[in-house]
Amino acid sequence: MPRTLRGALARPFVALARLLVVLGLLACAAGCAQTRARPLTPDDTVRAAQLLLTDRCLRAQGLAPPRPGQPPPSKAEQRRVVTALFGAGRAELRVELPNGYVVRRHTDGCLAAAQQRLYGDQPRWFAVSTTVDNLKSKAPQPDRAAYAVLREKALANARAVLNSARTKGTSP
Repeated sequence: MPRTLRGALARPFVALARLLVVLGLLACAAGCAQTRARPLTPDDTVRAAQLLLTDRCLRAQGLAPPRPGQPPPSKAEQRRVVTALFGAGRAELRVELPNGYVVRRHTDGCLAAAQQRLYGDQPRWFAVSTTVDNLKSKAPQPDRAAYAVLREKALANARAVLNSARTKGTSP
């Protein structure tokens, strides 16, 4: 496999591994110190629900969600997980930023499904979050307003997902 492709396949795992470490520490802190546990921040709540949803999606496809500290899966397994997580084929969503940079995303895959569940409109969330995240305060006001509305919706849905998991006895 060409070195650039290997690097491209590894990058999502590195980012996911970092997220999993943070969420693992948060979960441990919440579980290990019940009397001193602090509520999750809104960002952490949405991330935890997204991780739970993507894990469920991967498991439903017979794939093991990647976790820090686990032995790395085979290259073939990594490709299957990356494809299941991020989608395959041509990216269906596209946003061109004012600097000419184009960002693309799939609407299939476990991450897209989790975003659809949390935000209610994955294509709209992709468009406004890409614009707001890249342009910050220079993002158009309608995009910033839509970002805030969709983020609140995601937070409410994330709380429902995590509460449901807690009620059913599954770990978030």
